[in-house]
Amino acid sequence: MKYSMILGAALCALGAMAEVEPSYVTEWTTTTVTDWTIVTITKTITVTPTSAATSTTTSVPEPTSVPATQAKVQDTAPAAAAETEAAVESVSTAAPSSTVESTSTVIAEQPEATTWSSAWSSTWSTTQAATTETAAQSTATASSTQTAANAYQSNVLYSHNVHRANHSSPDVAWSSDLESSAQVLASRCVYEHDTSINGGGYGQNIGYGTSADEVAVMISNLMYNDEMGYFENLYGQATPDMTLFEKWGHFSQIVWKGTTEVGCATVDCPSLGNVDSASSVPFTVCNYSPAGNYDGEYADNVLKPLGNPVWSAS
Repeated sequence: MKYSMILGAALCALGAMAEVEPSYVTEWTTTTVTDWTIVTITKTITVTPTSAATSTTTSVPEPTSVPATQAKVQDTAPAAAAETEAAVESVSTAAPSSTVESTSTVIAEQPEATTWSSAWSSTWSTTQAATTETAAQSTATASSTQTAANAYQSNVLYSHNVHRANHSSPDVAWSSDLESSAQVLASRCVYEHDTSINGGGYGQNIGYGTSADEVAVMISNLMYNDEMGYFENLYGQATPDMTLFEKWGHFSQIVWKGTTEVGCATVDCPSLGNVDSASSVPFTVCNYSPAGNYDGEYADNVLKPLGNPVWSAS
């Protein structure tokens, strides 16, 4: 796996010239949203929804709009760079309700990290065959594709749950609905967030530059291992100091106790909008529900580590 470095800024302006720049990003709205080539940039969005008497969470089936708070997430990886953007949601009250108010999202950049990409979602179709041999080949193709998809899902889930367990958070399960929304966005091949697809109401991480086979590298090594230390003095605080949010925003979404589902998709784009590249670029999107990173709820959702052995993807 290769790594590179680059700095990026703004939701729609990232990458370096003539090089495929991996990146990962996280953002939040009433929903939260989180995203290696030869360069890296991370962006984080913090959205703070407010309502009359209640605050909303991204778990609401039909959230309307949510005010957002901006935050930058910066990942640094030696001799490597990846862009990730995470959408993080900030809510005025500790108990999210069923209503979501106006939303305002700001994306900040996170330089230097390592990303993941490569298309695991290549589609396959079976063709009616006139011979038994053709039918057998078609079946083998379908089986191979399904196996690849299952391996991808397993890597995503393990790289989340191995760390969530260290923070006393329950395992997240795979959501085909969140995967479907992620697939729609990734297939557009434009490096940007969109948490309104299929009704929205979820958090989101996006990244590019690393193959799907290495999705665990971004989630585990970059978002968790590289960021965990920055949150060391913030455990137990309902509303922690957000000054360094860009350095730990991905980590907090990964271990957020209230999040129960995740769904990701990776598409190999011939070219990726908002990113300068001389070759195809893998674009990955991960959606989370309910979204994490709500102001006033960190103490209950980001718990101190138990001291389990550190796990890194390779």
